[in-house]
Amino acid sequence: MEARMNTREGRRSRRLLRSAALAVAVVLGAATGAATTAALEGGTTVQQTVVAAENAALGKATLTPSQIYAADAAGVVDITVTTTATGPFGPARTAEAEGSGFVVDTSGDIVTNAHVVEGASSIVVTFTDGTEAQATLVGSDPSTDLAVIRVDVPAETLQPLMLADSSAVRVGDAVVAIGSPFGYAESITSGIVSAVGREIEAPNGATVTDAIQTDAAINSGNSGGPLIDASGKVIGVNAQISTGSGGSDGVGFAIPGNTVRSVVARLLGVDSL
Repeated sequence: MEARMNTREGRRSRRLLRSAALAVAVVLGAATGAATTAALEGGTTVQQTVVAAENAALGKATLTPSQIYAADAAGVVDITVTTTATGPFGPARTAEAEGSGFVVDTSGDIVTNAHVVEGASSIVVTFTDGTEAQATLVGSDPSTDLAVIRVDVPAETLQPLMLADSSAVRVGDAVVAIGSPFGYAESITSGIVSAVGREIEAPNGATVTDAIQTDAAINSGNSGGPLIDASGKVIGVNAQISTGSGGSDGVGFAIPGNTVRSVVARLLGVDSL
């Protein structure tokens, strides 16, 4: 009899504990409904909620690609470069190439790849509103494949993009690339950060460290355009792809934002961006 009573009391105590725990969960759920719902819906949703909470704690927004495009596309430009080559047995020949870039300040400064503007006799920038402007080369750093060009346009045409701290980039982070692949200006592709800390070779043979690898489609014409995180900030400058087909095979590389920040500041002769 003593044992049965103890057993009943134990069961009753456990029921009371479970009831108390449930009451606590309900109270917490009222304060953090998303987290409670996530816990009830399964592990994947729990993980998504945890990641969202981490992003919020780090001040990272989780914008959709369409939201990022709406916020940032006006800060991305199409760049058409004309080069002139004089042959030993004939008249000078001209050729055109296309790349991308993005506005970094309200003075008309635009970041792109050094290889996009190398040897240019003419640089024409086109904004999303159709504005075209001749650009001049401010400076170039072939060792990091970065360059700054400048245009003189109305202030309302300029929408500077913000650089992120690329050291905070994590494998698996969502990203988008905006640029002019194959001349199709104002294009966006999306993907994730596939790896960080990669090394790539600059056109002059120098090694660029801490490059960001992504599976967002990058093709000819994307060079110099921004790789953007889910908060709408630039984490890198798209520069290269590794391909066996000649097109995007999902292995692209961007020069990290922290390198961009320091090199561009030096080219502009300012302390920081």
